Amino acid sequence: MKDFSDFTNRFRIKNSLPGVLTTLFLYGFLFFVQFALIYAVGHYLKEREDLFQWVVFVVDLGVGLHIVNDKRNDPVYKVAFLFTMIVLPLFGAFLYILSKWDIMRRWFSEKFETSKKKNFTYYRQDPEIMEETRSEDPLFYNTARFLWNQEDFPIYRNGECDYYPIGEDYWHRMLQELEKAEKFIFMEYFIVQQGEMWDSILDILKRKVQEGVEVRLMYDGTAVLTKLPIKYPQAMEELGIKTKVFKPIVPVLSLYQNHRDHRKILVIDNKVAFTGGINLADEYVNLKAPFGHWKDTGITIYGAAVRSFTNMFLAMWDVNADDPESFRPYIMPPEEEYKGKKSGYVIPFGDDPYGKNRVGKEVYNDMVNQAVNYLHIMTPYLILDDETKSDLIHLAHTGTDVKIITPHIPDKKIVFRVTRSYYKELIRNGVEIYEYTPGFVHAKSFVSDDRKAVVGTINCDYRSLFLHFECAAYFYDEAMARKVEGDFQETLKECTPFTMDMCMEFNYFQRAAGRVLRIFAPIM
Repeated sequence: MKDFSDFTNRFRIKNSLPGVLTTLFLYGFLFFVQFALIYAVGHYLKEREDLFQWVVFVVDLGVGLHIVNDKRNDPVYKVAFLFTMIVLPLFGAFLYILSKWDIMRRWFSEKFETSKKKNFTYYRQDPEIMEETRSEDPLFYNTARFLWNQEDFPIYRNGECDYYPIGEDYWHRMLQELEKAEKFIFMEYFIVQQGEMWDSILDILKRKVQEGVEVRLMYDGTAVLTKLPIKYPQAMEELGIKTKVFKPIVPVLSLYQNHRDHRKILVIDNKVAFTGGINLADEYVNLKAPFGHWKDTGITIYGAAVRSFTNMFLAMWDVNADDPESFRPYIMPPEEEYKGKKSGYVIPFGDDPYGKNRVGKEVYNDMVNQAVNYLHIMTPYLILDDETKSDLIHLAHTGTDVKIITPHIPDKKIVFRVTRSYYKELIRNGVEIYEYTPGFVHAKSFVSDDRKAVVGTINCDYRSLFLHFECAAYFYDEAMARKVEGDFQETLKECTPFTMDMCMEFNYFQRAAGRVLRIFAPIM
C-alpha cells in the first residue's frame, strides 16, 4: 500500500490545469472533426442545389413523420425537434437520428433490466404496511402501490432518519458514519473532485480498507473532463478501493453519453444510507463559493429501508461490471421491520431513463395533485413540461399555497434564463416565486401539508426527469415533513419574492431569448 500523502500529491499534479486543458482540447478537436465532416457533406449537397433540396425534403419528411408517430416521445420533445428541423433543415433531422442512434442503448438497457430483476429477489413488500397506508391516505397508497407494482420499490415503516439543511452538516455526519464502517462502504456520486471535502473522506476510506472493510466507489464519466485525472480509477485501485466510472465520455457523436448517473448514494454496512443534492466537492460544503452561498440538503435513513439504496447501488455497479456477481453477501437477511413508535413511512426509489416509467416525474406530479393546504418546492432549475406547469397553476387556482424557491446567482446562465422565462405565467396565476438572495440553491425537495416530503437528487428539469439516473426518498411522515418545511421557511427569510413588476423589467432580448430557449429545453 502506497503512502497516502505521496498518492494525493502525485495525482493532484496530474490533474493540473494543463492536463485538464489537454483533455478538453483533445475531446473538442475530435468532436470538431466529426462536425466538419457533416458540414462538408452538407456543403457538397448544397452546391448541387436540386439534389440538396430533394435530400432535405425526403429526409425531413421521413424523420418528421417518425417524430409525430413515435409514441415514446413526450410532446415537448416532438415540438423541440420539429422546430429544430424548420430552423435548420437536414441538420435538425440528423440531430433527431443521432438521438435515436444510441448504439449502446439496447445493450445497456437489457443489462440493467437483468440486474434489477436479479436484485428483485432481495426485495420484499410487507402487505401489512401497504394496507396501513390505504386506510391512512388512499392517494398516497396509490403512489406507493405504483412504486411497488411498476418499479419494485417497497414502502417501509420509517425508523430513525435525519435531515440536513446545509451541506456542511451532511458532510460532518458522513465522516462520523464512515468511521463506524465494519463490513462495506458503497459510494455512487455524480461529481467527485479533489479538495478538502474529498480528501477528508478518502483518508477514512484508506484506513477502512486497511481494516478489511470493502470499499466501492462509482462516479459519473463527465468527471474525466475537468474534475479528475483519466487514470484516477487505477489510482483508487492501488489504494484497495474498487472503482468504476459510469459511461466514460468518448469523443464520438452518439447519445450513448447523454444519460448520466446523477445519483448521490452512500451506503454503510446496510445500516445507514445517505442521499440528497450534495456531491463530493468543496463548493457543496461552502469551502469554495463560485456562486455565492451554496444551499443544499441531504438525508440519512437507518433500518430496513436502507436495503433499497443498497440494491440501487449494486444494480448500477453490476451493469458496469465485466462479470455479474451475487448480491447476497451485501443484502442481509430481511430484518424485522421497525416496531418502535411509528412516525410514518418511507419509500426510497430510483429513476431509470431507459425504463418504461418516468418515476421521478410521476412522484412529483402526485405530490402536486395531492396537495391540499400547501406545496413548497426548492429546485436549482425550473424547466417545466406543460403537464406539470398546468398542474401547478391549477393547484394555485384552488387556493392552495404554492411557493417555489430558485437560485438568485446561477451556475448555468442559459438554464437560468430558461428558468426565469416561466416566472411570469406562474406568478400571474398565483404561484409564488422566490430567489435565494445569498447565492445558489442546489436543494431538490417537495413538501406538502406537513405530511409528505421528497428529498433526493431530482431537479425540476428535463435532464433529471427524462434523461438521468436519479434517486430520492419519499416520506409520508409528519416529523420529516415538518423538518423539510421548517428549512423551507428559514430559507424563505433569505429570499427575494419575485413580482410581476420584476418580470416586466426583463428587456425584449431577455424575454425573446427565454421563449426561444424554452423550445429547445428538452434537447439541451
